[in-house]
Parts: sequence; C-alpha cells; structure tokens
Amino acid sequence: MKYTYVEKFFINPAIEYGISSYLKAKEGLPVETCYTFEMSIIKALTIIYGEKSILLPYKIENEKAFECNLLMYDLKESDMQNFIKYMALYHQFLKNNHSHEKAGGLIVEIEKIIIEMIEKRSKHREFTEAEIREFDTIFNPREGNLRKLKSLINTNDGLIIKKWEDRKYGLTNTQIKMMAINPNLLEPYTYSKFGYDIKTIALLSEEEIRTINQRITEEEDRFFEVEEKKKGKKRNKIILTTGNGFVDKLMILSIVATEIMIGVIILSILGGA
Repeated sequence: MKYTYVEKFFINPAIEYGISSYLKAKEGLPVETCYTFEMSIIKALTIIYGEKSILLPYKIENEKAFECNLLMYDLKESDMQNFIKYMALYHQFLKNNHSHEKAGGLIVEIEKIIIEMIEKRSKHREFTEAEIREFDTIFNPREGNLRKLKSLINTNDGLIIKKWEDRKYGLTNTQIKMMAINPNLLEPYTYSKFGYDIKTIALLSEEEIRTINQRITEEEDRFFEVEEKKKGKKRNKIILTTGNGFVDKLMILSIVATEIMIGVIILSILGGA
C-alpha cells in the first residue's frame, strides 16, 4: 500500500506561514523573505484584534475560533471568507510564480479588506498613534523586505497607498466623529451630571448607550417627582408672614388675643355649668 504524506496547514498555507513567521520574528529568529507579506498581514491582524485573538486559535489548532475572531467588530462574513480565499490564492501564486498582474490584484484585495477591518475596529475602540504608524509600514513601506517584495510582485501599489492615506486621518479622532453622527447620544452636560464622560459613552455599543440613557431618564424623572412633592408641601404650609415686620407683630397679637378670648369664653361656660 502506498501512503501519501499531506502537510496540514492552519486555515491555509499563507496564514500558516504568516503566523509562524510572525512568531519567529518576535523571538528574534530569522524569517524567510518570501513570507514577508504574509507576516505583515498577520501583524496587522494582531494590532486590530489583539495578539491573543489571532495567536491562541493557532496554538490550540482551532480554525473556527480564528474565523469567528475576525468577525469581532462586525466585519461581514463574506469579507472574512474572501480574505481567507485571497490569502490562499496569493500562496498559490507565490508557489507557481507566473503572473505578476494577478499577484498585484490579490495584494490589493487583501489589503483593502484589512483596511475595512481597521475601520470596523475604530468604531469600537480607538487606535493609538503608534499603531497607526505600524499600519503605515504595512500599507506604504519605505524600506525593508516588504518594500522590495511589493515592488517585485505588486503592480497596483499606488492604489492601496492612496486608499490608506484617505482613511487613516479619520482614525485619529474616532470618538468625535462618532459623537457627531450618533443620534442616540444625549447632551454632554446631561452625562456629566451623572458622572459619565461622553467620550467614553460614544465608544459603547448602541444597546449599552440606550441602557445608560434609560437610567439617566429614570433618575431625572425620579428627581423631578421629589422636587414636585417638596413644592407641594411648601404650598400646603400656613404662611404667617406678610413681609412687613410691624404688620406681622399686629397679626400675631391679634391671633393671641383671639386665643385668649376663646379661652375665657370656654372657662365662663364651664364655670356657669
């Protein structure tokens, strides 16, 4: 019986080699130049989703978890599937190496989806300036192996650079951008009265914002009811002042005299009895 050895890859060879190369680079080990692009894509994913979300599924060999983690920030499943497909096709090109034009198109499609992932993540959590600089080295490398590789196999490099440059400036002020377009946010002063910062609220999900808004509305209604009750009690109290001291004294003396007269009448009646 003849046995055929089939090498097993995590998701597909491009993702497998990308992750293994990324791990080698972290440990200071040499990385094969031909896998530089795949490694840069994995690096982008670790910035977007966090290292744990990308590397842990690989270490425990859970492909489904890896795919689910790519959907974490509301990426369309079709985009996720296309990303995996384009990565596999890129590896096939690398292996066969007979169409520069095809490789250029694949790189553009892969990086377009990465930019979409970045924009989706920015709506939930802001990127730091350092992270955005890391993306610069991926989409528009000025030097190094990635720059050399792209110059050899990517004929549409300018297209993705322009797309990235157009998008990245909108990432540095995500919170303000969200506050401007989110109709569910209350006035900043309203949040501050209850100890909230609108910049923090703006980063929450729609459901969380609605929950907090409901709590604030309930607290405001409760406060209004208490104030109305206090006003009602004040209105029911007998007011024994006119605002004029002399007149008030006369009014008090009149009340006292009336009380004395009533007392005398009662005593005379009782005495007569």
